[in-house]
Amino acid sequence: MNKSDLPRMKLIIFSLFIAFASGNHIKASIETLTNLNTQIRNLLTNNPRFIGGFVRLSFHDCVGEGRCDGCIDHTNHDNNGLKVYTDVLNELYSSVSSSITRADLYAFAGIVAANFGSASREPFDVNRFKVGRHDCSATGDETQSEEPLPGNNMQNVAEIHQFFEGAFGLTLRESVAIMGAHSLGRMRTVNSGYEGAWVRGAEDPNILDNKYYDEVVNAPWFLKVMPTDANKHQWQINPPSLGVGNSATARAGTALLNSDAALAVNLFLNKETGAFQTGTECVMCPPNRRNPRGANGLPCCNEDTVGRPICVEYINSNGQWMRDFEDAFYKMIDNPQDDLSSPVAAPATEAPTQATEAPTPATEAPTPATEAPTPATEAPTTRPSGGRGGRGGRGGGRQSGGRRGDAKVLNSLNKVLENLKDVMGEIKKIKKQ
Repeated sequence: MNKSDLPRMKLIIFSLFIAFASGNHIKASIETLTNLNTQIRNLLTNNPRFIGGFVRLSFHDCVGEGRCDGCIDHTNHDNNGLKVYTDVLNELYSSVSSSITRADLYAFAGIVAANFGSASREPFDVNRFKVGRHDCSATGDETQSEEPLPGNNMQNVAEIHQFFEGAFGLTLRESVAIMGAHSLGRMRTVNSGYEGAWVRGAEDPNILDNKYYDEVVNAPWFLKVMPTDANKHQWQINPPSLGVGNSATARAGTALLNSDAALAVNLFLNKETGAFQTGTECVMCPPNRRNPRGANGLPCCNEDTVGRPICVEYINSNGQWMRDFEDAFYKMIDNPQDDLSSPVAAPATEAPTQATEAPTPATEAPTPATEAPTPATEAPTTRPSGGRGGRGGRGGGRQSGGRRGDAKVLNSLNKVLENLKDVMGEIKKIKKQ
């Protein structure tokens, strides 16, 4: 390390100090996650729309240089519609801010929502969740962020893979798999300029499964211009081709973005508007390759793409898709730059001292069997349950008198030691340069 590195080292230490001083290096315990698991599930039960919203929030929070940092730039139009979800989670966070970072809460809400939405078929595994993500600010707000989201007008699976590999290190299969999150939720004109759900059925937008791939591959689709914006195009099942798309004031029906269609066909598009380049118009044909009614003489789109057989595989096996989707989702939320680790049980409380145990002279001494404090080994060690509506674990047990203060001091010292380890790690990185 030379003198030119000193300003940088001071900046790193100062930044770490500010982050630690604001409580942003908290690692949630099993008990905290178990309790939050129950509370988040209650939110999802009362408002199933939150299922897709929390999963979408996890993705938007994890895009960009800071990765999953508990901050959303609500001035970015790509984040339109997310405030309703950050508001409800921030309200929950206000009651647990001393026990978990906001970044971990946002990520965990996505995990719980994925499990909740998939429980009727192949449940998403919540037990792989790790803690230790850092918050970018104390308020959860950020502006002028450099967080480029994937465009809606990708035209082949290679472009989709290029984005997800660069953003999260996903493989081709994982890039196709993570797109299956579009089985949840719907698009709204007021937020994105597009309109409709990705899958059919009144309940389907709240179910996380492989039906999305069946829609992409096995249905006829026609590209249409949006009635509210001539520079936006989306695919719909109802003909004619190149007609007018869904309206927000009418029954919207289903829809695909160009980037959804690009999983199964190759397109040649104007990347700004999503319209076909001149002479490249086509329709997405069903597997029999017969031009559907309303194609107006247009040919079937080119299906020579490595994405299509992966989609077909997922259609035939919801379990295989879920395994790949889990791997992709955890890669997305597990920022390698954070000090992530599996959650552990909260520290067990110390046994009461003899002085605090002694009964007053007016009462009889209890028998030895009733005096014995709960052994430290009985502290909860299980991770949050994957089932719906499980009860939250109670952390810690009771503390008496001054022992409560002793436990707080011990926890604070442990946090300081963890913080110092991170600082030393950063200094070692500078020395190696």
